[in-house]
Amino acid sequence: MGETVASHVRPLKLDHATLIVEVDEPMWATQMKFLEADVLKRLNEGAARPITTLEIRVKKRR
Repeated sequence: MGETVASHVRPLKLDHATLIVEVDEPMWATQMKFLEADVLKRLNEGAARPITTLEIRVKKRR
């Protein structure tokens, strides 16, 4: 999705057909919801098994 997105979003786990990602700020959670359809489309191009859902978590601040 690009360097900017990659610097704020990281994959945590693939749970069946759900990819769980973590974002560093709530604003990025909102942005990822807007990008969700495009992200899923790109992930599923040539994928061995489909990813149907993107679960977005905001990283807890310490």
